[in-house]
This record gives sequence, C-alpha cells and structure tokens, in this order.
Amino acid sequence: MTQLMPIPRSSKLEGLPDPVRRASRTAALREAANSVATPTRSPSSLAAAAQQVLHSLTGKRVPRLGSLRERLQQSEATWSPAELDRALHALQEASAAVDFLPPRGGAFPLAEFHRQCAAVGAAARRLATTALHFIGRHAVDASTTRMLWAELLMESRSIHKRVRHGLAWLRNMEQELALRRQAATAPVSRQALQELARRGEALQDKLHAVEDFCGAARAARSLGTQVLDHRAALCRLLQDEVRPAGLTLQHQLQAMQEVAEARPPEPAELLAAIEARHALEVAVTRAVAELHHLEALQAELDTQLAWMQQKAKPLAEARSPGS
Repeated sequence: MTQLMPIPRSSKLEGLPDPVRRASRTAALREAANSVATPTRSPSSLAAAAQQVLHSLTGKRVPRLGSLRERLQQSEATWSPAELDRALHALQEASAAVDFLPPRGGAFPLAEFHRQCAAVGAAARRLATTALHFIGRHAVDASTTRMLWAELLMESRSIHKRVRHGLAWLRNMEQELALRRQAATAPVSRQALQELARRGEALQDKLHAVEDFCGAARAARSLGTQVLDHRAALCRLLQDEVRPAGLTLQHQLQAMQEVAEARPPEPAELLAAIEARHALEVAVTRAVAELHHLEALQAELDTQLAWMQQKAKPLAEARSPGS
C-alpha cells in the first residue's frame, strides 16, 4: 500500500496560524493571476491591434454611420419652408391692408371693404392649407427622424470608444519603442523600430480622422434635434395662435360687413375688429420669427451634414492594407 507523503510547507508560512497561511496563499494566487491577465505587449502586436480596430471601424461601423447621415440628409433636403413663409407674409399684408375707418366726411367704403375682407379670407385659407401640410408632415416624420438621430449618436459614441482604445494602444507602443531604442545598437534593429514608429504615426492619423468624423456626427445630431424642436414649436404657434387669431379676425370682419350693409360700424365694433387684427399680427410675427430661426438652423444643419460627408471620404482609403 502506497503511503502518501505530506505536502511540504513554505518556509515563509511555516509556523503561521492556518487563517493567515490561507490569506497569504490567496493573495499570492491573485497577484499571479493579475500578472498573467495583463501581459506586456510588444510594439508590433500593439500596432496590429490598432490596425485591426481601424479595419473594423472603416469596414463596417463608419459606413453604417455614413448611411444614417445620408438618410437624414435626404430627409432634410425635402423640407422647404418657403411656401409657409410666403403664406404667412401674404396674410400679414392682407390684414394690414384692411381700412376700418371711412374717409373724413365720407361714407363707409363698403365695396372696397368687401374686397379687403375677401383678400384676408383668401390669404387665411392659403395659410391654413400650407400650415396643415407642414403640421401633418412633422407629425408623421418627427418620431422616425428622432430615432435616426438617436441611432447616429449611439453609433458615433460606440465608434469613438473603440477609437480611444486604439489610440491608447498606440501610446503604449510609443512608450515601448522609446525604451527599445535606448537598448538597440544594431542598425537593423534601429531601422525596424523606426519603421514601427512610422506605422504607428500613420495609424494615429487615421484613427484621429475617424474621431473627427464622430465629432462631426455628434455636432450634426445636436443641430438635428434643435431643428426638430423648433419645427415642433412652429407647429404649435400655427395651431394654437395663428389659426385661432385668423378665425377671430375673419369673424369680426364678417360681422362688420353685415353691419355696414345697414349702417356705419359703431366704435366698439371697429375696436373689436382692430384688436382682432392686432392679435393676428402678433401671432403671425411670432410665427415668422420662429420660421426664420428654423431656416437658419436648417441651413446650419445642411452645412454640418455636408461637412460630415466630406470627413468620411478619406476614411474609405484607410481600409486598404497599404494605406
């Protein structure tokens, strides 16, 4: 029968209580495991890892981000607020042209007043049709567009995170190369280290280009959400302020026309119509200001999306091994 031999104890742990020995051995094992999990990587392996990150990003992730940019750019290109702007100004001009007061000593100009009221009604109907189309389209497109912007933001953040990893590896590579240059004596070794350094610099430039592309994407997303917010604000102005004010003015003008057929309008009737016109002018002025602000944001967004497209062009070359 084979006799089991006792396991020899470490001289450092000899004589220590059991709990202390167990804790010491656990700490030693943990230290050994950590040293294996984070080995020192050679400059060539760090460069290869950074190259793999770049290849992965330019092969799949950057084109995906570019595809989102293209969809958003095409969608924004179809938004033209010019017709809405013209309709708002037409109503503004028509309401301002209404003359409520008869000439001094003369009769109330009923025929001209009818013509002016008809012009206000036509301008109001034109604006109502244009505004309804604008509001309806925003209601349909807004949620989809917000989802696209959210997807673009998440994709750009994910790409940026991987870029930072690649750049960190290249910084480690630079530090390791600096140490090896000090020890290198043979010309062949120095040349190899120099070549690795040049490769690292080229990879850094390309990863920074990807980083710039992500920055352009995030800037576009910020502008895109502002455009959506101001588009929604304009819809609220059209629906909650301009439309009710226009209907109120038309109601007052209709009442004045009916009265003017029988007698000159009373001061209180004139005052009610003048106040209704003023309320419409205030609402339309606010809507026009919001529209112009929206147009400026859209122009800025168009420029940013075009800049993002420009940033993406050189990244296609980064995928080729020789680039």
